[in-house]
Amino acid sequence: MNNIYLSIVAASRNDNHGDKLDERTNLFIKSLAENCKKYKIKSELILIEWNQIPNEKTLSDRLNLISNEYLHSKILPVNQKHHLKLPNSDRLHFFQMIAKNVGIRRALGKFILVTNIDVLINQNIYEFISKKKLKEKTIYRCDRHCVDYDYSGNIEDSYLDKLTNYIDRKYYSLDKKNNVKFYVLSSFFGKLKVFISGIIERRKSKSLLEKLSLKNFQTITKRIFIYFKFFRVLPIFFFQKKLFTNACGDFTLMDKNSWLKIKGYCELPIYSWHLDSLLLWEARFKKYNFYEFDDRHYIYHMNHNFSGVMSEKEKMFEKLEKNKIPYLNDEEFLNIALKLSKNPDYLKTDEFWGLHNKNLN
Repeated sequence: MNNIYLSIVAASRNDNHGDKLDERTNLFIKSLAENCKKYKIKSELILIEWNQIPNEKTLSDRLNLISNEYLHSKILPVNQKHHLKLPNSDRLHFFQMIAKNVGIRRALGKFILVTNIDVLINQNIYEFISKKKLKEKTIYRCDRHCVDYDYSGNIEDSYLDKLTNYIDRKYYSLDKKNNVKFYVLSSFFGKLKVFISGIIERRKSKSLLEKLSLKNFQTITKRIFIYFKFFRVLPIFFFQKKLFTNACGDFTLMDKNSWLKIKGYCELPIYSWHLDSLLLWEARFKKYNFYEFDDRHYIYHMNHNFSGVMSEKEKMFEKLEKNKIPYLNDEEFLNIALKLSKNPDYLKTDEFWGLHNKNLN
């Protein structure tokens, strides 16, 4: 396909992550194919299959990989030998951001949207992209609505909107299943608000014995220390427009040249928590522009286990700690953000990022 305007990059693994992985991915592909055709957007889908499980069907064998005159879909496998060369590969079987970088480096489109296989894009966004007025050196971001999807195959916006509540204020996500809104942790006062409310909720849910326990005291003390330490970077975060980082791993759209100049996501061989946000902070310090879609333009997230919403976070961190899988905690994230403010290239050193020197065909 010639003259590709939009490359869509996502990454996955043949491990049924979050349950019903194949069904969710097929809906994701079907939605892309139908809407790229409807809005006449010349596109390609690059789905990275990272660290295939031996003796299991590959995604190529399991998925309905749709292509038409407006969407060319392909799966690019990164086999186990590449994975095992990375630190922590024995504990972490999927390096999401490195996998996405593989797709970014091989994308042909003028613009690249990095997203996930459990995301459905609102049709207003397709219509916006179809006008071909996207600007270079600009990062496009939108809000996320979480839906308890029934996997009926219905991907119409009118149907999906029935599964979620309309949100008339930006920087919120909604978990329909638990009927809870989640505030974006993109400012000091936003973090402080959630921190205080979190302590209140935990105190309500704990017994008196648990409230008085050493473990609970240590947890609260640690969190207070982190937020006091936040004052070190307060000038960086507070005296600028709030950076919209909520669920940015689900939707970050930018021109190809900018993706290449910024060298994609940092390739720390750890769990992907906070790594997508670091990209935005790096872009902020490199003077990139940001375009935030209004509340008519958003994505739907099909809920699954460990979706990243607040109701699942504690379970996710328990699993990471149990399996000794490294990740960036809030304090480490803030320290790196501080270093990025002084040197925006702090995390980028490898010219072969995205396994650019590897033949993956």
